[in-house]
Amino acid sequence: MKWLGLTGGIATGKSTVTDYLKQRGVPVVDADRISHDLCHIGAPGYEKIVSTFGVSILNADETLNRKVLGEIIFNDSQARVTLESILHPMIQNEVQIQKVLHQKAGHSICFYDVPLLFEKNMTDQFDKTVLVFAPLLQQIQRLMKRNQFTHSEAMMRLKSQLTIYDKIKHADYCIDNSTTLQDLFQQIDYLLNSLNYKVIIK
Repeated sequence: MKWLGLTGGIATGKSTVTDYLKQRGVPVVDADRISHDLCHIGAPGYEKIVSTFGVSILNADETLNRKVLGEIIFNDSQARVTLESILHPMIQNEVQIQKVLHQKAGHSICFYDVPLLFEKNMTDQFDKTVLVFAPLLQQIQRLMKRNQFTHSEAMMRLKSQLTIYDKIKHADYCIDNSTTLQDLFQQIDYLLNSLNYKVIIK
C-alpha cells in the first residue's frame, strides 16, 4: 500500500480534497480528526491538556474552548510545544492502527492528512507527498470569512506555518485549489490515475 502524505496551508481547501477522496473510495487518515477525538471530555488528551493548562481553557459545559487554547499556543511557542508533546504520541499511535487496518483491507493507497507535514520534517515517512495550495491573498480571505478572523488574526495563523511557496518546493505533487470545484476534482482524478488508482476521468 502506498502511504501518501497530504498537506496544505491553512484555508487552502484541504478538507474539500479529503472529502472528494473519500467519495472516490480512497481511505484518508485524518490527524485533525484524531486530535479532536482525543480532546473530547474524558478522553486521554483532554485529561492531560486540562491538567497542564488549567480549567481556564474550558467552556461552561467543561468542553475545551479551542479558541482560547488556540490563542495561547499561537502567542506562546513553548505552550505550543507543550501541547504537541501531549497530543503527538497519542495521535501517532492511532494513525498507525488505522494505517494497518486499511492495509489489511487491501487498499492500494492511503492518504494521511497532516497539516504540518513539512514543518515537522515528516517527508521521509511517506512514499509521496501531496500539497493542496492557493495564493496567499486567497488564504487570508478564506480564513477571515470562515473563522470570522480579523486580518491580523488570520496573518498570525498563517505565520505559524511555512509559506505556501516553501511548501510547494517540498511537495511531490501539487493541487491548485484557487479556481473551480470542477477543476479541483479533475486534478485529483489525474493524481489518482498517476498513482495507478483506477478512476474514470469524466
